[in-house]
Amino acid sequence: MKQKIRLAVFDLDGTLADTIPDLAGAMAHILKKYGNFGDVEPLVRRSVGRGVYVLFEKVYGELGIDSQSRLADVEAYKAYYAAHCFQKTRLYPHTVAVLEELKRRGIHLAVATMKPREATHEVLRQTGLLPYMEAVYAQEDMERPKPEPWCVVHLAEEFGVPLSETAMIGDSLNDVGAGKAAGAVSVAVLGGYADPEEMRRSGADYVIDDIGCVRDIFEGGDTYGD
Repeated sequence: MKQKIRLAVFDLDGTLADTIPDLAGAMAHILKKYGNFGDVEPLVRRSVGRGVYVLFEKVYGELGIDSQSRLADVEAYKAYYAAHCFQKTRLYPHTVAVLEELKRRGIHLAVATMKPREATHEVLRQTGLLPYMEAVYAQEDMERPKPEPWCVVHLAEEFGVPLSETAMIGDSLNDVGAGKAAGAVSVAVLGGYADPEEMRRSGADYVIDDIGCVRDIFEGGDTYGD
């Protein structure tokens, strides 16, 4: 029997789209002034998930960069990435089909991500996902970041949907943690940026191999739109 859901909240990076190549490209652009660090994509891949400031803290820490201009670097990174955020970014297979089907079933759709707002909306526009989303919460919209439950609780209140009929879907422990802390249905998506074994042990209500499997576990609520 499928889970009754009236609101599905999706993470973006590593869940709906593979954005790492462009994130790494923007980071490499900023790092040029500090030296030649080679391919930084693996480092960026294991450092994303808590927003751009934490990303810089982790990357600079691992590379031994003690920059007095880190805040300026972050702003330069955000501007560069917003202008180059769809060079190599691609949707995961089945993403559009999943959103189409959930819409057909009468389920509200939203995004909650720690990606900066300008880049978030640009990626959603470029991938064609923006029209599906009834709400988009980016880093600047987050009163408290995941794994705090704020975004899940706030979106449920915004749509008038019980948390028991709200799902948080993402590829990280932060996404699962936010859903669980909110009392919502938590869905761990494998194949993103987190360690698969950690995600399997996350305590999520559902652990799925890819985003396409969402269609197999959710059904719409009969009272949608009331």
